[in-house]
Amino acid sequence: MLIQPQFETYRYTGEIDCLHSQSMVECRLPGSEIGSVLAIQATAAPTECVCTDGEVRYGGKLLLCVVYEDGNKKICRIERGAEFFHKAEGSAVTPACFAKVAFTVENITHRREGSGLYISVVVGACANVYGGKQIEYLTGGENVVVKTANIGVCKTVCVSGEAEAEDEFETDYVGDILLHSENAVVTRVGASAGVLNVDGELSLNVCVLKSDESVCAYERLLPFSLEIPCEEAFGNVRASARVCVKSAQLTAGVDEEKGKSKIVFSYVLSADCFLSCIEEVSVAQDAFSPLAQMRLEREKGEGRYLTNTVKCTERIGGVAALSALPEGEYTLEAAVLPHAETVCKKTERGAEVEGAALAEVLLRGADGGRKSCTLSLPFVFPVDIDGEAFEADCIVCGLNVRRKNGGETEAEATLKVCVKAYERCAWEYIRETEEGEALEESDAAVSIFVPRAGETLWEVAKRLSRTPEELQRSNPDLEFPVKDGERIFVYRQIK
Repeated sequence: MLIQPQFETYRYTGEIDCLHSQSMVECRLPGSEIGSVLAIQATAAPTECVCTDGEVRYGGKLLLCVVYEDGNKKICRIERGAEFFHKAEGSAVTPACFAKVAFTVENITHRREGSGLYISVVVGACANVYGGKQIEYLTGGENVVVKTANIGVCKTVCVSGEAEAEDEFETDYVGDILLHSENAVVTRVGASAGVLNVDGELSLNVCVLKSDESVCAYERLLPFSLEIPCEEAFGNVRASARVCVKSAQLTAGVDEEKGKSKIVFSYVLSADCFLSCIEEVSVAQDAFSPLAQMRLEREKGEGRYLTNTVKCTERIGGVAALSALPEGEYTLEAAVLPHAETVCKKTERGAEVEGAALAEVLLRGADGGRKSCTLSLPFVFPVDIDGEAFEADCIVCGLNVRRKNGGETEAEATLKVCVKAYERCAWEYIRETEEGEALEESDAAVSIFVPRAGETLWEVAKRLSRTPEELQRSNPDLEFPVKDGERIFVYRQIK
């Protein structure tokens, strides 16, 4: 063989796929004592995640807290848990991959069958799949002339960590804690000295039954910070994080002298961090041989990387919609389980966050009985950020709901939003060569070649099967790109 090409291999960790799946989880409660269901809190936490051929298998635990009235209009609560297993299919997934899965509770319904109350929850799963990748690229070789260039390869590093924390605060006398919800938003991820510093805020909403049998809700906004070791956390790298409350426990004590209750909130935060960077690799952009024809096989790759993160605080308000509003006279008692559903989309001026703040509103009728309905407060606002794709995380705090004389329901809330912008990165390289027929050498000692105007030194050298250095030595006064009417001399050694 006349040609002996040389290749090198670059190995890295990259995103293989992003898979989405849904599963229905159902739990049965004894319903003989349950009169009116007022609120259902459902949280799903992952317990395992395994990659196999063509799919990601994951498991989780669903925790349910149901607040209801019994036949005597006494407000009660019951907790249940259920394990579930499901899968997300993806043709690129192999056992060598690993996945980070996050759950969202997308829909909660309940029905009665006989003496039982069945609660059905749709759990959405987003599985980010990562794995080892490599590119094997041409760098040169014997009787191979190459034109090199740097390509940017997008690689991703994933690390996880946990942190425990505790908070305590005083309230009016509490008879019982009915339910509580926690939502976290990341406001900053910094990388330095092998550590990722994750900062954010946690919104805690607590629904309590007071000594006079009334219901009220308390809110707390707690800052948090996690330090997660990461060997790649140095230099000018960008990272994002996804934080959830892995477990939470609230206990209430009584201070008889003050007539107050002290609530202790203990919780564990779990964070998945994603560090992305562009690493330059020098590859052969083009190649030819002066002795034989060469067929080049090219390969393309792509990935996405984080370009910017913007945090903002937005105060929203206006007329809210109430679903399944009961008939008759009633008063608003408490708004519980506040959260937000958001999307971020690209606009001509940057990006726009759109969605709705949601909550369960407890209503009390003239007869003392309670009902509930779902509140929805839509919002849309611009965000000054550039990118090809966006992700938005949001928490709702400071929710205030009031009923106007005209019958409309107004609501106000503060949104804490973090928007992440991403760009696509694409690269191309020569992954394989094939030697063709040998080139015939001219017998003439000198040949004159008339190039096309605008041709570069590389283009001329490739057409003449001569190295760029050889052409420059034989045509020292020639400038590239060439002009119309130029002449190029090719000298050959006569044997």
